[in-house]
Amino acid sequence: MLRYFFGWLLLCVSTRAAVAQDAPYFPFYSPDTTQVYQLAVAQRNAVRTHFAAPKTGNGEYRDHYKRIVLEASSEVYNSIRYSALLDPVLNNFVQRVFQQVVKANPQLSNTQLILAKNPEPNARAVGNGTIILNVGLLPTLENESQLAFILCHELAHVQCRHMEASIAERLTVLHSRELKREVRRIVQAEYNINSKMKALVMGLSLDNTYHQRKHERQADSLGYVLLKRTSYDAPQAHRALQLLDQIDEPASKDQLEMARYFKCASFPKTFETAPAKPQSIFAVKAPEKSVLQTTDTLKSHPDCVKRMRYIRELAQGQVAEGTQVVTPEFARLRAMSRLEVVQSWFDTDCYDHALFDALLLLREEPQNAYLRSVVQLSLYELREHLVTHRFTEVVSNVATHNPENFNQLLNTLYNLHSTDFKGLSTCFEQLTAPPSAADEYALAARYAAAVLAENPTQTAALRQQYLAQYKSGKFSALLFPTPVSNVKRK
Repeated sequence: MLRYFFGWLLLCVSTRAAVAQDAPYFPFYSPDTTQVYQLAVAQRNAVRTHFAAPKTGNGEYRDHYKRIVLEASSEVYNSIRYSALLDPVLNNFVQRVFQQVVKANPQLSNTQLILAKNPEPNARAVGNGTIILNVGLLPTLENESQLAFILCHELAHVQCRHMEASIAERLTVLHSRELKREVRRIVQAEYNINSKMKALVMGLSLDNTYHQRKHERQADSLGYVLLKRTSYDAPQAHRALQLLDQIDEPASKDQLEMARYFKCASFPKTFETAPAKPQSIFAVKAPEKSVLQTTDTLKSHPDCVKRMRYIRELAQGQVAEGTQVVTPEFARLRAMSRLEVVQSWFDTDCYDHALFDALLLLREEPQNAYLRSVVQLSLYELREHLVTHRFTEVVSNVATHNPENFNQLLNTLYNLHSTDFKGLSTCFEQLTAPPSAADEYALAARYAAAVLAENPTQTAALRQQYLAQYKSGKFSALLFPTPVSNVKRK
C-alpha cells in the first residue's frame, strides 16, 4: 500500500512539473517595487563608498573624480531601479550559474549579480563588485557554460580593477600639462581650429579605445582561468566569443509579412515588401566607408576575432566552434528571455521595436497569446502618439545601419494615417484569433482593440473590467492615465 502511495505521489509531482513546463510564460511584473528600490539605493551607496576621492592630485582633479563617481553611481541606481528583473525563473537561473562560478573561485568575495530588463545584448562590471547582466544577452547564448564564461569575464574586470584604472587613465590625460598646452595652442591658432580640435578629441578617443581593448584581453585571460576552475565546459569560452562577434547581425533577415497580419476584406491595404531603394539615371559613385566603418570598431563587441585567437592559444586548441546543442531547459529559458526583451522594448516606449520583435516571433509561435497582445497594445500606443504629435518620440528613424526588414516596418509606420490603425487592428484580430481575456495582457489588448475600433460601449465595459481585476495592474497608468488637472488638485 505504501508503495502505491509513493507511486501516486511521484505521478502527481511529475504531472505538475509537466504542466509547469507547458504553461505559457508572461513577462514578470510586480506592483511592489520596494525590493528593487532598496537594491538600487544599496548599490548607489556601495559605488560611492568604493570609489573614494583620491588624496593625490590638485583640487580640480579631485573634483572631476567626484563628478565621475557621482555620475557612475546615479547610472547604476537608475539601471537597477527601473530595470532590475527579480522574477523567480530567469533571475533564479542566472543566479544559480553565478553562484557556481563564485563557489569555485573563493577569492571572488563581495560580488553580486543583477539581471536587468535591458534588451541590449550586453553585460558590464561595476568596480564595487557588481555585475549587471542584460536579459537581451540570454537569447544569443546556447548553454550555461557560455553564460558562465560571460560572468567570469565580467568578474575578471572587477578583479583587475579595470574601472578604477580607466578613470585614473582618463583623468591623468585630461588634467595633464601636455593636453592643456595643446588646447591653448589650438585655440590661439589662426586657422583650422575646429579640425584641429576634432583631431585632438579623436586621438583621445582612440587612445581610450586602446586601453579598453587591452582590458578586454586581460579579462578574457583571467575569465578563462576562472571558468576552468568550475564544472562548466571551458572550451565554450571560444564559442561564446564567436556568438558575440555575430551579435550585431539581425536575428532574422526575412521580410515582414505585413499583409499576413494586417490586410483583410475590410482593410485591403497594400504593403511594400521592401524599402524603396534610391535610383538615378546618372552613374553614381558607390558610397565610401570611413576607416571606422571598415573595421570592427563600431561593433558592440569589437576585436572578438583577435580575442578568439588568444583564447585558442590559452586552451591549446581545445575549443568549441560552430552551433552547439541547446538543451530543452536552456531553449525554454531563451524563449522566456525573448519575451522579456519584447516587454522591455514596450516598457521603454520603443513601440516600433516591440511590434517588430513580436511579429518576428509570431512566425515561430503563431498561437502565443502574449505576442498577439503586444501587437495590439503597440498599435494602440503608436496611434496615441500619432494623434498627439509625438510619433517620432516612439518610432526610430530609417537608417542604413538598421536591418532592412526593420526599415521596412518603419517606412510602413511613417506612411500611416491615424484612421489606418482601426483597419490594422481589425484585420489583426480577424487573422490571428484574438485571445480570450484570461490574463492581464489579453484584457489590456482587448481594451486597446476596442478603442481602435471606436466601440465606446465595449471600451467602457473593458475599462471597468480591467480596473476591477487589476487595480494596480501593469497597464493601469498607461491605458488610464490620471488627468493632469486631477494631479494638480491633489
